[in-house]
Amino acid sequence: MIASGQDAASLRSACGPGFSIVCPGIRPGGAGGDDQKRTVGVAQAFANGADAIVVGRPISLADDPQAMAEFMQTEIASFFK
Repeated sequence: MIASGQDAASLRSACGPGFSIVCPGIRPGGAGGDDQKRTVGVAQAFANGADAIVVGRPISLADDPQAMAEFMQTEIASFFK
């Protein structure tokens, strides 16, 4: 299911570990900063039960997209250490 990271915890609780949750609207360092209202950070999305995340604008609109992609990868790796 595709769902906000804000909803991932309740979905995980209701549907269990065998249910796949993909969360778009992921922002570096946490929520906020643009027109989307239901954004969360990497750590919150995974802590809430996301199996996968989608990062779009923070990378595509960054002054240095490669650097932002690398930063996001580091943030993801840090959560799973």
